[in-house]
Amino acid sequence: MNVHVIANTDSFWLRVAEYAGTCSWDACARMASFMREGQFTDWERIIVAEEGGDFMGFCALLKSQSFPGEKYAPLIKWLFVDGKYRGQRLSQKLIEAASNYAKELGYNQVFLTTWHQGLYEKYGFVKTCDKEVRDGYFEGIYEKEI
Repeated sequence: MNVHVIANTDSFWLRVAEYAGTCSWDACARMASFMREGQFTDWERIIVAEEGGDFMGFCALLKSQSFPGEKYAPLIKWLFVDGKYRGQRLSQKLIEAASNYAKELGYNQVFLTTWHQGLYEKYGFVKTCDKEVRDGYFEGIYEKEI
């Protein structure tokens, strides 16, 4: 299994976007759309796990978004592992690759947002607060020192 940190200039950027657009989680289609529309800038990247040309999972490392806001950057977003590859610690490997890349950029922490409780703490994340996403829907903001 290989983990790649890719930019929109990489040869399989559009293949990853195509894969993301067909994934079982509807948020993946949003990421795929952002990829196709060229909405990733500067150092923002997709981290993708693949083996033998088959994509296994991915996440994005982003500057900021309106949610949760600029002070929560870099932000790990759209962490997804294909169902047939779950249980192989791919989430951990993707988080590690995103964290290593963020550290290379000079950051000392990474953030993520989720409504899941007890899922990301095992990877070293600590919940810092809850923040409203929209219309009474809240997500937790988690931080990990790197």
